[in-house]
Amino acid sequence: MNEYSLFAPVYDWVLYPFMRGIRQDVLKMVEQIKPDRIIDVCCGTGDQLRLFRQSGMNAMGIDYSDAMLRVAARKRPGISCLKQDATAMAFTDLSFDAAIVSMGLHETGWEQAQGILEEIHRILDLDGRLIIVDYELTQATSVVARKAIHAIEYIAGGDHFRNFRRYIHNGGLKKLIDPRRFVPVENRLHGRGSIVVRLLQKQDRNAEPRKTEPKRPDDQ
Repeated sequence: MNEYSLFAPVYDWVLYPFMRGIRQDVLKMVEQIKPDRIIDVCCGTGDQLRLFRQSGMNAMGIDYSDAMLRVAARKRPGISCLKQDATAMAFTDLSFDAAIVSMGLHETGWEQAQGILEEIHRILDLDGRLIIVDYELTQATSVVARKAIHAIEYIAGGDHFRNFRRYIHNGGLKKLIDPRRFVPVENRLHGRGSIVVRLLQKQDRNAEPRKTEPKRPDDQ
């Protein structure tokens, strides 16, 4: 998206105060999984990858924005971030034990987000885990958080805002995630109930969906 050309240089500076706790939560969740190979899809400036590397994990990332990747290369030395289309990744089937997609699904467009999840399902190992971080606006979301999010997305404008509105209108992650492909394991809420860190396990697409309820700890 063209918006990233202007936003990329200040991305970390603007979002770090809001994302710090979430990134630490994702790190703890991955440390519990103990994957050998992990990929950060739509990795942006590589901030989450930096934490993975510091913890000694074998992690790499992909993103399609040249502007974001330039920031990642300049500010995160030693981190592997490749330019790839998340809907058509250049990896063989079953290549990774775990995958992350953080704040990338609501902004890409509904069909593209579905394509990203399809690709993640393909490249994950048979018992692979997926961690999604994204908006989840429900009755539990505070009015202040809801208004703040809409204001931020409105300021982002363009396709970004249109895709966000469609994401919310279509039901967000609840409707986006196919239960034939991913089974919920755990939810952790942040931002006054507006952002979820959701851990899922890969399921055989031909199997009957398992009816399980994810754990829901208190809001972080």
